[in-house]
Amino acid sequence: MKVYNNILYRFTLAAVMALVLAACESSFDFHTDFYHDGVSSDRRDEYGGREVREESRNVLLLYSAGFNSLSGYLEEDIRDLLSGELPSEGRIKDVLLVYSHLPINKGAYATPSSPVLTRVYKDIYGNVASDTLVVYPSSARSASAAQLNEVLTYVRDNFPAKTYGMIFSSHATGYLPTGFYTSPDSYVFSPELSTLGTERCGEPRGVPYMEPEHDPTLPMVKSVGQDQVGGYGAYLSYEIQIEDFARALPMYMDYILFDACLMGGVEVAYELKDRCGLVGFSQTEVLAEGFDYRSIPNYLLSGQEPDPESVCRDYFEQYDVQSGIYRSATISLVDCRRMEPLAVICADLFGKYRRDMQHVSPFNVQRYYRYDYHWFYDLVDILVKAGADPADVKALESAVDDCMVYRAATPEFMGSFDIDSYSGFSMYLPCHGNSELDKYYRTLKWNIATGLVE
Repeated sequence: MKVYNNILYRFTLAAVMALVLAACESSFDFHTDFYHDGVSSDRRDEYGGREVREESRNVLLLYSAGFNSLSGYLEEDIRDLLSGELPSEGRIKDVLLVYSHLPINKGAYATPSSPVLTRVYKDIYGNVASDTLVVYPSSARSASAAQLNEVLTYVRDNFPAKTYGMIFSSHATGYLPTGFYTSPDSYVFSPELSTLGTERCGEPRGVPYMEPEHDPTLPMVKSVGQDQVGGYGAYLSYEIQIEDFARALPMYMDYILFDACLMGGVEVAYELKDRCGLVGFSQTEVLAEGFDYRSIPNYLLSGQEPDPESVCRDYFEQYDVQSGIYRSATISLVDCRRMEPLAVICADLFGKYRRDMQHVSPFNVQRYYRYDYHWFYDLVDILVKAGADPADVKALESAVDDCMVYRAATPEFMGSFDIDSYSGFSMYLPCHGNSELDKYYRTLKWNIATGLVE
């Protein structure tokens, strides 16, 4: 577990920002470096407005939304990333971009700070260099669909590429709506607010937030997604709901890796299936150290094709060799293009076993949550514990397996529960749910396709 005192925090933050802002003196010229003649402006692919051209380079964006209690960890992730094998500068070279939003001091959530988008690379002498591309207003909310869309639109328009990938690093709460995780009893579904999700760049809305108490004997986790704005006792939380996250993507993403908690749900993968090829995520919480950022440039930018499977494998292996509560991790890499057959078979099984699923004991189903945040269970084990016919379970497992590129789980998680059944997907269990959450859940694409919640 990483520990920072205030002096060290100030020093390291200043060092990172100095590296980021030093590039303001760069002579980098977008009109020179990214101009392409002979390409008609109406030659676009079906989704996202990407120009049809032959590109050989890969673009990776680290979207680091750290205006919250994870700021120290996310700052260290950036330093680790810069210590890896960075791409070289040049028009045809792969591109590594870092979007970072940190408070000016650790815990200073009442003082606005400006997010920064930079390009980082090795110069001709092998030194780490950077170009500051955009300094966003201090009023920007990084945990909002509007800001995510603005950043990715800039990336798409200025860095045409063969592949686009993103690592999203922050807090997160899977498919749950804004504010539900910390205040499920006070959450009320609002159809009027829900329709705002149809606006790709709608204004972000904050909800009251109280930081959950953290047991200092346990490692910190990326447990709740937000920009944490304001002072103690009066925080507002800005979060991105998964349907808004998907709508905010202005181009097709070849892969998205979530270094964030609880994102490993079938609901998340299905919501992203038309906008993303591969998605990597965890069914449980994620210990705050997250991915191994030193190796990420090598896996995602050094070869002809990005290798997100190795990033996921490294993530798991670095925790699987630990002992005690630090040996705690789940991860799966899903091919979203194979999700539709899974939805078809689930629609059939949810209808066939609906009554049995309503009476299953949630305490017998494989869970992926701690404490009483009971919104995440194993997809396959729900049907198994509901008494599904072995042939139906086998067909379900086959459909799940077809989606999986990689999956792994430690034997238990932080001493809270064993992991005996692991399909690679979590899912909502309506019989141990919430009536207001049911209303929201009905709007998700997964539920529309499968009818899990009638």
